[in-house]
Amino acid sequence: MNFIEGIIYMIWRGIAIGVIISAPMGPVGILCVQRTLEKGRRTGFFTGIGAAISDMFYCLLTGFGLSFIEEFLTRNHDILQLIGSVVLIGFGIYLFKSNPVRKLKKPDEGISDKRNILNGFLFTFSNPLIIFLIIGLFARFNFFMPEIKFYHYIIGFLAIGAGALIWWWVVTFFVAKLRSHFNLRSMWLINKIIGIIIFIFAIVGIVTAVSEMCKASPRGRPEMKTENIYLNASRGFGEFRNASDSLLIIRAMGDTVTDLIPIQPHKRIDLSFRVANLNNDSGRKYKVSECKGSGKVSHPGWGIMISDRKGNRDRIFISTKDNPKDETYSRTSLIFHEYDSGVEASITEGMDFFSGPNSFLLSLDSGEMSLMGGNREYRPIMTWHSEINLPDSIGFFVAPGAVLEVEYFNVEYPMPLFGNEVSEFGNPDILNTYLRRSKDPMEGKWKVYDRVLEEDELRMGGEYTVALISNSSGYDLFYLSGASVMAEKWEPGMLKGRLVNSGFENIYNVEWLDASGVLIESEIKASYESPILTILFPRQGSSLRFRKLIGSY
Repeated sequence: MNFIEGIIYMIWRGIAIGVIISAPMGPVGILCVQRTLEKGRRTGFFTGIGAAISDMFYCLLTGFGLSFIEEFLTRNHDILQLIGSVVLIGFGIYLFKSNPVRKLKKPDEGISDKRNILNGFLFTFSNPLIIFLIIGLFARFNFFMPEIKFYHYIIGFLAIGAGALIWWWVVTFFVAKLRSHFNLRSMWLINKIIGIIIFIFAIVGIVTAVSEMCKASPRGRPEMKTENIYLNASRGFGEFRNASDSLLIIRAMGDTVTDLIPIQPHKRIDLSFRVANLNNDSGRKYKVSECKGSGKVSHPGWGIMISDRKGNRDRIFISTKDNPKDETYSRTSLIFHEYDSGVEASITEGMDFFSGPNSFLLSLDSGEMSLMGGNREYRPIMTWHSEINLPDSIGFFVAPGAVLEVEYFNVEYPMPLFGNEVSEFGNPDILNTYLRRSKDPMEGKWKVYDRVLEEDELRMGGEYTVALISNSSGYDLFYLSGASVMAEKWEPGMLKGRLVNSGFENIYNVEWLDASGVLIESEIKASYESPILTILFPRQGSSLRFRKLIGSY
């Protein structure tokens, strides 16, 4: 998700959360309306400002607490959305049945704007149970996402305040305009309407969460400690050239379109994706325009491609077989054909055969390839032996006339482990090929440039050269050369450290192995300012500076 996408993502969600938090006509809402009726719109609006400040405080408090469990939120997104929606249902029912007028206290006469703000703040602040509503809204709106940056959250929280102020501005505007027709009993009706809206909104959230949880799940799939690389950020692709704001759309009105992106080479890799071929309705033909002339086709196909640096490729072409006018053929099916091995399979159930989405899992394990798929759960489709050993690019190809809509596309591979495990990046050819294609300014080879050491606390293990390779939480730091202490222990491709995103741009938390291979327990930080990477060891009063090597690959 780029800077502008992140801003748009957070602004509309923040405004929606701010409005929903403020909308229920509790005691502060009635107080705001009453002061607008009795003393004018200015007094009522300043009371609403105080309520908005209190809401902002609780949102910041809730957000600060949730930031400590961000990984938990990411892993349990659907379950949390379901729980958040259930909380909203309870709140909607409570709001529908409540009579806020009974809780209203008579306001003091002749108070200043500051007192109005303070009263609004205290009225709202006295109800800490609003935190549960905020948690539900944060979960329902996916407010916390791993790809959202710190500055995006600042904008998001400001948008929450703006949404609350917008609500109180609208309320006081209409109350002032309709004051001759307005009475406190009208609040009952407003509460019931808002309660119903929240209830409907929560039901939609439950349906969405349940449907996501029922989508294809990897049943029978062997477990492994993995790293997930999400190539779509909140369903907006940043890696594919045909990215849109919401879904990846690949169109092929003429010649076949291929969209490939580079990936880290691994012997074991899983590709999970959910796609729909929009131009695939039964009995319908679609226009195409090719170099040989225009025409129409029915059921244009599409496929997935995976390749390696040696030129080996696996191409699985997928198309619908549907001929309802042929009496000898009675069943619709999806045909899967792997070009290079000649393996073919036909699926007659468990999938949407036309324009609806299906989920797929394509797995490579030491030269053995398998494809699973389904609309709601994975089912085996076909397996074959692949010439690919270390894939370095993946993507889609789309036949003329097809329009492919991709909901998500995730790459999963085993995480490098600290210790004696040697990764594929120990091979110079693999590493150099990957780095030549990388667009990440931090990925590359780095060499120790200078150091500041308190030798009583920390001693240098060598003039290290390392490779920095991105992952979903930051960067892996692989040893390449330069060890002088216990040099026999270190081999090119071993994991020397890991930079983990801290929430602040270009600042990372660091996991670091010392020369003996022991993970240093004290807090370590890293900062990046091109072309220098600085690793700080505060407890040892020491630092290392690395400089990126240019033109070495």
